[in-house]
Amino acid sequence: MKTIWFFGLLAFVLAATASAAEIPSLVGSWAGAGPGYNAAAGYIDEGVYCNLTFNVTEQNGRLFNGEMTYQLDGVDIVEGFAGAIASDGETFYVAEFISGYDVGTIISEDEIEVIYFQEGEAGEIFVKTLRRVAE
Repeated sequence: MKTIWFFGLLAFVLAATASAAEIPSLVGSWAGAGPGYNAAAGYIDEGVYCNLTFNVTEQNGRLFNGEMTYQLDGVDIVEGFAGAIASDGETFYVAEFISGYDVGTIISEDEIEVIYFQEGEAGEIFVKTLRRVAE
């Protein structure tokens, strides 16, 4: 009977360990671009002002923070952010400190997709593919 309990407990521990997603590191610089849609301007090609540098400076477990740089009317805007990686180890969420939110997907160790959205009259959405920048 003890043997059955032991193997049952062992199977439970192994299953729990296998289902826990490994936490990927997002620390580093990421850069890329992508198309979008703006309530005032309509559809926007990625070459207009869709370049994004996403610099994750610190990560503590599933939580991370940093700064991003993007262009608005020809001017570089630097904005802080904080984010969290979901328990699946692939999805992440970002709150930008000026305005807007991002939902991201970790595609690989060196590639992420970031979907930015902002609600309201000045609403807009962008889909950006970012690649890790070698340092």
